[in-house]
Amino acid sequence: MPDQAPVGTGDDHTAESETVILVRVSDGDTVVVTTVDGDELTVRLAAVNAPDRGECHADESLDFLEEILLGGEIEMVRTGTDQFGRTLAHLYADGSHVNHELVALGMALVVTTDPEDGLAGGLLSAEEEAFSSRLGLWGPTSCGRTTEIPELDIEAALSRVDPAGPDDERLAEELVVIVNVGSVAVDLSGWGLRDESARHRFTFPDRTSLGPGDRLTISSDHPGWSPGDGPVWNNDGDVALLLDPVGTVVARWRY
Repeated sequence: MPDQAPVGTGDDHTAESETVILVRVSDGDTVVVTTVDGDELTVRLAAVNAPDRGECHADESLDFLEEILLGGEIEMVRTGTDQFGRTLAHLYADGSHVNHELVALGMALVVTTDPEDGLAGGLLSAEEEAFSSRLGLWGPTSCGRTTEIPELDIEAALSRVDPAGPDDERLAEELVVIVNVGSVAVDLSGWGLRDESARHRFTFPDRTSLGPGDRLTISSDHPGWSPGDGPVWNNDGDVALLLDPVGTVVARWRY
């Protein structure tokens, strides 16, 4: 456990929780547990998304989740299942809300939650504080960057996530605007842009450069998106992350 673990959110989960036993930690937001009935479940922590295996800070997030869960009593509150059939749940270890701890220490970011998920309160403010303090995956050197982070930003006033009309018919009007607020040009070759789920990822083409004061608009119909051919940004809340080639978060816009 960390020396200075953040205070839990104080939510009352006891009435609907069940005790489970940890089998293994698969990655920074997924575990396998057994219930008191002996059922083995793959559990995806609700409302959070840690780096995938092979990505920057994935090992640190996995190690932290193992550290906080091993050797203690674990309580689980189910919230549903995901598209892969995994159980979505909030976990509690020795009274601490594990999902919240991951976000508060920069081990995961928030996935915009279902408003009926009453246990997700405080996650967005925890992410904001972690980002402001550059903790964990938000750190300027967490991915091995050795030079100063370029002065780039995502311009909220010009970006548009919910154009009028059906989303899948307005891809050219769904857009994020990146601005260079610094005094030197920045080579964006191989950089990335992604949403909170990481299901949508944009890769900047070679020889993409942004001069001082210049803006670059990335619409959802741009061929650089994977998987592409569909809306990228959730209408009811999401985050845009601008990443350098090693995975450093250079700019973040949460709406």
